Amino acid sequence: MDEDPMLREEDPFKTFREHLCSKPEKGSPCIEVTWWAIKYPAIFILAITTPSVRTIFFFTMLIAVLWISGISYLLSWFLTVVGYNIGIPDSIMGLTVLAVGTSVPEVVSSYIVTRKGYGSMAMCNAIGSNTFDIFICLGLPWLLKNLIKGQPILINSTGLTITAAMLVATVVLLYACFLLTKFTLGKPVGWMSLITYILFLVCAIAIEITQNKLNHCDIEDNAYTNYLHQNL
Repeated sequence: MDEDPMLREEDPFKTFREHLCSKPEKGSPCIEVTWWAIKYPAIFILAITTPSVRTIFFFTMLIAVLWISGISYLLSWFLTVVGYNIGIPDSIMGLTVLAVGTSVPEVVSSYIVTRKGYGSMAMCNAIGSNTFDIFICLGLPWLLKNLIKGQPILINSTGLTITAAMLVATVVLLYACFLLTKFTLGKPVGWMSLITYILFLVCAIAIEITQNKLNHCDIEDNAYTNYLHQNL
C-alpha cells in the first residue's frame, strides 16, 4: 500500500534553495506544471531572503515572521480595496475570504495529525489557535493602537453582537454533539460541523447585509469619518 503523500516526512535538511533547482518531472500532468509555475516566484523570493535554519535559526524565524506580517497586511489591504470597489463590506470579506484563507494551514496540519491518529492534538490545535487569534492577534494590536493613538477603535461591523452570540451557540452545539458521540470524532461530527459552519456563515452575511448601516472600511481620506458624521 502506497504511503499517503500528505503523511510523507519532509527531509529536515532540505532548504528553500534546493527548491530553486527543482522542477516537474518530464511527462508531468499539465496541472502540476501550472501549479509549479504559479508558486515558483514565491519559492524564489523566499529562498533568496530566508537563511538556512541550520545556521542562524533565530534570524530565520525573524525573517519568517516579517514575511508573514507583510503578506497578511497585503492580503487585508487587497481584500479591503476589492470589497470597496465591488460593494462588499470589509466585515463580510473578513468572514469569508480572509477567514478561509488564513485557516487553510490549520486545516492541513489538523488533517495530517488526525490521519496519524492524534485526534486530540487536532482538536487542541483548533481551539488553541482560535483562542490565540482572539486574545492576542486582536487584543495586542488593539492595545498598541490605543497606546499610540490614545483613542478607542471603532469596530466596523453592525451585526457583531448577534454574530458573537451565534458563535457561542455553535460552540455549545459542538460540545453537545461530542457528548452524544462520547467524544469520538467520526463522520457525524464532521458533517454536523460543516453544516453548522455553512449555516453560521449564511446567517452572519445576511445580518451584515440587512443592517441599515452597511459600513465600508476607510480607504479614502476622511471618507469613513464623514460617513459617521452624516449618519450618527
